[in-house]
Amino acid sequence: MSGAVKRISVDAAYIVAIVGITLAVWAVSAAAVDSEFVLPSIGATFDALGDVLRYGVFWSGLCGTLLRSLIGFAISFLLFAAAFALSTASTHFARFIDPVVSALRSLPAVAVTLILVIAVGGYGAPVVLGVLVIMPIMYSAARARVATVPKELGELCRLWGASKYMTFKALWFPCLANGLPEIMSTAFSYNIKAVVGAEILAQTAGSLGMLMKIAQSNLQTPMLVAYVVAAVVVSVVAEKLVRVTMRVVLKRFD
Repeated sequence: MSGAVKRISVDAAYIVAIVGITLAVWAVSAAAVDSEFVLPSIGATFDALGDVLRYGVFWSGLCGTLLRSLIGFAISFLLFAAAFALSTASTHFARFIDPVVSALRSLPAVAVTLILVIAVGGYGAPVVLGVLVIMPIMYSAARARVATVPKELGELCRLWGASKYMTFKALWFPCLANGLPEIMSTAFSYNIKAVVGAEILAQTAGSLGMLMKIAQSNLQTPMLVAYVVAAVVVSVVAEKLVRVTMRVVLKRFD
């Protein structure tokens, strides 16, 4: 058995084990609670999920959520790329942006969402919140990675007369490249969670978050859990797709 096949088999075994344990805990907990309004059974939830997947409103809501997630992710990536490039080129900029990023990481998401609803409306709030959540994640992870590079290498580039662009291209970016697939995939997954949470608070029409809010208001617990399961599956799949895509794009830096 080749190394790749063995690794895939081991990963698959872990996934099956985790899913099995989760379902077992779910089944025992549902039986103990014995109330479909508090914790629906696995069967009731998957029946509701089957119904949900047949609804056109679910797919339109999912597309709306994914669109907002993609827009926020694109904006976050551009801001992250600019901030990272400037921070590696200028220590003054790094000293300025680092506390700003730290402050953004400390923002209370719920309170900020309520403010954003007033400022930019129910459609824009999830996008902006996603940017505020994941841009600091990207930047902090990238800075932590390049912090492992010996300072002497940067000093050598300066002594050899390399421009800041050449230093970034030859030193900082190759160091970051191997970690980008994990950074980007994790950020995208967090982004979907942040967007859905903001949609619930903002009651954004045509969104997965709004569908969850409606199900909760109508005490349709199995359907609410079904929406949560769908959101988790979408987040996991999106995370894997982003990771694989980034690895393919950055393969030459391995």
